[in-house]
Amino acid sequence: MTSPGTPIHVALVNDFELVLRGIQTMLAPFADRLVVSELDVLCAPDHRVDVALFDTYGSLAGGADRVRSLVTDPHVGAVAIYTWRLPPVHLDALRAAGARGMLAKGMPGEALAHALLAIHAGETVVSPVFRRPSDQAWPGNDFGFTVREGEVGAFLAQGCSNREIAESLFISEHTVKTHLKAIFRKTGVVSRAAAAVRIAEDASFRRRTVA
Repeated sequence: MTSPGTPIHVALVNDFELVLRGIQTMLAPFADRLVVSELDVLCAPDHRVDVALFDTYGSLAGGADRVRSLVTDPHVGAVAIYTWRLPPVHLDALRAAGARGMLAKGMPGEALAHALLAIHAGETVVSPVFRRPSDQAWPGNDFGFTVREGEVGAFLAQGCSNREIAESLFISEHTVKTHLKAIFRKTGVVSRAAAAVRIAEDASFRRRTVA
């Protein structure tokens, strides 16, 4: 734990150095509170850092695998996501992978610095733009899907296999099959292909298809 008054150390993680240089410049005015001590391009931090800020630009499937590797890295204290867009299914998966922050790229530098300090202090920080109101309908709600069934359905509509769905949602393939049976029943179909068609035609899934 960093001593009070001592700047925390932050690693910026991404596959493109240009992206990291931009974030480093934005955080430079707050060097009294945090120091960008590493720019990690295509690699993990080499030294102990308090927070790894993972910019998901260029990452597939929301970057959950990369988050999981950072969370288990002994050099990393906490992991925060930095992104423009975060569909609910990815938000849930990234939180399940251990990310403590989901930060929007639209936030100004001072707000980003404050969020990183809060994450280091043990808080979970999610930018308001990524929060899902409790009364907001989810994809498949009109079919009577649960939230999880809606997430499975979104992947199904994109042609993902049971294994791919399970890995993306951090559930077992058996659980995926259980959700698929419920989806078939609620959509009135008897096959995977027919369910995918029904889901693809539903407006709520077209608005929120998993990226």
